[in-house]
Amino acid sequence: MTQHQQPHRTGVLRRIVRVITGIELAIGAIAVMVILVLVFYQALQRYLPVESIAWTGELARFALLWATFAAMGILVTSHGHIALELVDSLRNPMTVRIIQVFSLIVVAATGFGLSMEAWALIETQGIVKSPVLRVPMSWVYIPVLIGTVSTTIRALFAAADIAMHGPVAADVEEDQPEVAGL
Repeated sequence: MTQHQQPHRTGVLRRIVRVITGIELAIGAIAVMVILVLVFYQALQRYLPVESIAWTGELARFALLWATFAAMGILVTSHGHIALELVDSLRNPMTVRIIQVFSLIVVAATGFGLSMEAWALIETQGIVKSPVLRVPMSWVYIPVLIGTVSTTIRALFAAADIAMHGPVAADVEEDQPEVAGL
């Protein structure tokens, strides 16, 4: 393998990640729009003389589940997940590197555990139907599995990236004026 091939592979990998991120964002955005429309309709049907539709609440709850798990992987990649940024401002880059890698391994392990549970739900809940829509509950858990697998893979890649290239630096200077203004 030549040096010329290495950046090409990285470029392909980045494009794949961008496509997957776009798909996850689309799922999350559609799910949020479904929630908005259905909850708004539920509020309207209380005050207007329109017939009540029973499945709106159930679908809105499923959409909330899908939006939550679709965004999990994106948060890991974009550093939008919960993090203790105080550690990122330590002066020793090796300490920061170790802590960031460890935290991402914990995220990956948690994602793996959630993936195993989602897979178990998909395998065992096919016979159970949702109360109103009568959809097999195993279908409801498929987006959950996709989100948890994405989280696991993204956390492992991010941990490897930080282990090889160093920690992701926090923008401490941006936070200091806010603290000084208090």
